[in-house]
Amino acid sequence: MMKIQALNMELFKEQKAYIDKLEQELYDVFRKELQKNAFVVKNYVVERQLYQKGIDGYEKRLAGYSRYTIRYKISKGQPYDRTTLRDTGYFHGTITIIAKAKEFEVTSSTSYDKYLVKRYGKAILLPSKRNMKEFISKFVLPALKEKFKND
Repeated sequence: MMKIQALNMELFKEQKAYIDKLEQELYDVFRKELQKNAFVVKNYVVERQLYQKGIDGYEKRLAGYSRYTIRYKISKGQPYDRTTLRDTGYFHGTITIIAKAKEFEVTSSTSYDKYLVKRYGKAILLPSKRNMKEFISKFVLPALKEKFKND
């Protein structure tokens, strides 16, 4: 009986080690694909969410413009029916995607980004779940298939 328990424990340890290794490999593939294709995630945030729809990463519509800003946007020929957070394009241009070991960070390096985050919330820099699902299906899953096909 003791021998069976020892064998079961050994098998359990091997399975746990395999799962831990697999988890790390998944994170590694995700990180590498994000580093290679950060411009895609940035485009999701800047173009699809903020500019085209005026939504944040939770797909909530951003607060509308004041009357003054609407008149200003009309005079510049810019969209005024949604909040795009694009006037000069500088804020959108400074958005950066940083891939880390088990997560990623979306930041902006403008002098006024803290005011935009305070007014509209941190989620203005988040990619939506829908966009992340698309990123994973287009980039991460094929890379995982290729990795495990070759292993």
